[in-house]
Amino acid sequence: MTWLIFLLFIGIPIAEIAVLISAGEAIGLWMTIGLVILTAACGASLARAEGRVAMQRLATASSSDAPLAVIDAAAIFIGAVLLLTPGFITDAFGLSLVFRPTRLLWAQLLLRYLRSRRSRGYEEVIIEGEFSETSSHDAASIQKNHQSAAKPDQQ
Repeated sequence: MTWLIFLLFIGIPIAEIAVLISAGEAIGLWMTIGLVILTAACGASLARAEGRVAMQRLATASSSDAPLAVIDAAAIFIGAVLLLTPGFITDAFGLSLVFRPTRLLWAQLLLRYLRSRRSRGYEEVIIEGEFSETSSHDAASIQKNHQSAAKPDQQ
């Protein structure tokens, strides 16, 4: 897990800087800046349109389609954030999450991974217990008694 955090917070920004420098040398500074701004604008527009459609699908999804609809909506959100982040690597990954055909591939891969983890012997843990409802007056008196028992009397 620590290598993943290292990769996300250190490796990706370093790679983004290297790609931006290489692009700046190849096509020039202003063309690189313009391309980064253009990808952010186009990506935000695509994410907005796809987000609306995904929210409609999420609202009408049946219980069997709900996991895929939730992953679909989450992928669009993550893709939009990545598209608004300056850089070509994050733009490419963000575009793959916003563009419907590739987003569905990512979702299928994630669902397959989650199902394989569940089938490898991870069982649900059920903790049995009892509860009782109390009114707000009862809860306030219990809290008051608890606080007075926690503090020694100061006389």
